Amino acid sequence: MTRTDTGSRRIRPQSLRFTRVRLENWRNFRKAEVSVAARAFIVGPNASGKSNFLDALRFLRDIARADGGLATALGQSGQPGRGGFKGVRCLFARTRSALVFDVDVGTDAEPALWSYRLVLQQQQSVKGKPVTVEEEVVRHRGEPLVNDRRPTKVPDWLLYSQTKLEQVQANHGFRELAAFFASIRYLHVVPQIVRDPRRAVIQGDDPYGGDLLRRIKETPKKSQVPRLRRIADALKIAVPQFEGLELKDDSEGRPHLYAAFRHWRNYPTQQTEEVLSDGTLRLIGLLWSLTETGGPLLLEEPELSLHDAVVQQLPAMITRAQRMSGRQMIASTHSQVMLDAPGIRLEESLRIIVGDNGSTIETAAQNPMVREQVEHAGWTVGQAVLPLTQPQDVTKLGQVRVASD
Repeated sequence: MTRTDTGSRRIRPQSLRFTRVRLENWRNFRKAEVSVAARAFIVGPNASGKSNFLDALRFLRDIARADGGLATALGQSGQPGRGGFKGVRCLFARTRSALVFDVDVGTDAEPALWSYRLVLQQQQSVKGKPVTVEEEVVRHRGEPLVNDRRPTKVPDWLLYSQTKLEQVQANHGFRELAAFFASIRYLHVVPQIVRDPRRAVIQGDDPYGGDLLRRIKETPKKSQVPRLRRIADALKIAVPQFEGLELKDDSEGRPHLYAAFRHWRNYPTQQTEEVLSDGTLRLIGLLWSLTETGGPLLLEEPELSLHDAVVQQLPAMITRAQRMSGRQMIASTHSQVMLDAPGIRLEESLRIIVGDNGSTIETAAQNPMVREQVEHAGWTVGQAVLPLTQPQDVTKLGQVRVASD
């Protein structure tokens, strides 16, 4: 049995999950902290910070990845990314406020198996205004493995421009945690991108589904075929006349999904992803990603383009998939149907609250009124939580004049 340098039993990344997330001065969030379940649904008004909460976890992934690092994650020095320190710093932040990421990673048995704290600051008084690592702390079962703080006087600012998380020589003692961060996957399937034949041959991680066909193709047949068969079984229920699903290359070697549909003829008609409906493609992308092993899966509004009856079954489908893959799932949503599904727990609903000092976040279990409505009045989580996220004067929206006289 392999072991970490700390002597603990090595745990696969997909067995780990985020159990607590604290953010300071990150985009919408001046100060926010919340516990996170293995299956979590983020709700809130438009532009409240749902996607930005997910992006904070992606930020840690982008630092830890072999092709990433802090400069790439921020988008410094012409690198593609998030627009630099200014692009991610909270508009509500006070002068000289640093970015803070403070997370616990673990299991149900050990919620804080790993703890990671990263503090970043931009040095306005230094030429080039470098972003520096002010503090980086790594703990394993409470014991510090890394406890670094930038000294007051710095002879070479470049020495503090990288995290230990991204340095292979420096993260050997907590490589399990680095591998966990690097294994995070963000998914927001855009059907038009999946249909673009050029995307299937582009290497790398495409959060919008451009790599979906390539990922399926690169899966060994012994795993690919049964997984596609299970997805087809689900589609037979969700999509009228659906018959089967397979992956085949065209004459140029590009992979295509072929879906078979029954009709009045003796043999089903096959259609490629180029003509499949948006909802069907989104569902295929979601189901395939749920069957993959890996770290947390971050989803943007998985209910888009799907019938409400299908949406209501997504939480149960996610739970069944989690039993096989072991990966955490965190999704943003506006769907009451999703949160009305049987089995949704108060701890699984994360509500973003917008205030004059930035957004905060809480679980539905932390709200006394919501707890009362769900535990004693018999409301669903969706019935109790979603009305709290709607704009206060939303009924006036229909009275707004949007066309000229």
